[in-house]
Amino acid sequence: MHPSAKLRFLFICLLHCWMGGYSGIHAQAVPDTTVRIIGLPVVFYTPDTRLGFGGGGVLTYYSKGAPQRSSVTFSLAFTQRKQVLVWFPYQIYLDRGKYIFYGEVGWYDYLYQFFGIGNGIADDYLEKYTARFPLVKANFLRAYNKTQAAGLRIQYNDYHITRYEDNGLLPEGNITGWDGGRSSGAGLVWWLDSRDDRFYPNTGWFVETSLYNESQLTASDFRFSRVQAEGSTYRRLNDKAVLALQAAATFTVGDAPFFNLAQLGGPKRLRGYFDGKYRDRHLILFQAELRRMLYKRLGGVVFAGAGSVFGTPEESLVWRPNAGLGLRFQFSKKQKLNLRLDYGFGVRSQGFYLTFGEAF
Repeated sequence: MHPSAKLRFLFICLLHCWMGGYSGIHAQAVPDTTVRIIGLPVVFYTPDTRLGFGGGGVLTYYSKGAPQRSSVTFSLAFTQRKQVLVWFPYQIYLDRGKYIFYGEVGWYDYLYQFFGIGNGIADDYLEKYTARFPLVKANFLRAYNKTQAAGLRIQYNDYHITRYEDNGLLPEGNITGWDGGRSSGAGLVWWLDSRDDRFYPNTGWFVETSLYNESQLTASDFRFSRVQAEGSTYRRLNDKAVLALQAAATFTVGDAPFFNLAQLGGPKRLRGYFDGKYRDRHLILFQAELRRMLYKRLGGVVFAGAGSVFGTPEESLVWRPNAGLGLRFQFSKKQKLNLRLDYGFGVRSQGFYLTFGEAF
């Protein structure tokens, strides 16, 4: 799994704390046209990185008629596991918001934990490897009404595995991508976004579906296709409580490298399991979270979910449940931006997470 997936909301959330936020898909009544540049610190903790720290900068500007400010971010972080992350997330609006250009460019030197593929590996199995790679993600979408957009997605990385355990599964050579390789592909993406707020929705839906392919035509070393769908819905229960629900599915055809397989675990998908604890060609996931303000800026959450990975349609599903509790500290009442502290429990597994933004 791409390492900045667990961190990308950090700069986006801090950006909105400083610069004015996102309140749904509609343009602000009185847009702020100022071009702004700031520097920001980073501190975070996950079981996969331990303590991390760094810094970066953010440039934002307003394009006439766009639903929110365009942004370009530079981020650099180091972790206690000697991981290095350099990434440039961007989200740019053109032609009064009719066209949306978003994604990221990054470079990573990252220590991973690998737990095997599928459900037949012993639950306590673990090996480690280090990968170094550049990453480019780009999405070009056209909005065709106030809530929906569709377009093209491209992705590229050149994955170099620089260190692995001699007695692990990877050096046996039976796993696609065990020695790295160039992964590049293209596909189609569609989304629907009717949320009333991007970072702490009370009502609405967010749905994204994509069809992605890698082959010789896209200059990839691998041959596979993938269909993904993810949807979240939010319902206000009263003035202080919100129920959030999420479902996601991934289906892969072909011979995808192990580092591009569907995965469960981490700070967003089944908190309480290590990032990538379970991986395979296909995935099904369900999550629910009850969010409630407790006192002034302090809030609390209760969450639970279950997910499964599998290799063939005929395979019996093995469900991996999780549950947990969390606290939220609201950085900005106006923008509803939260510092997130979660403790999740899985089966013979648990983990603490300190980061920004909600899990979904």
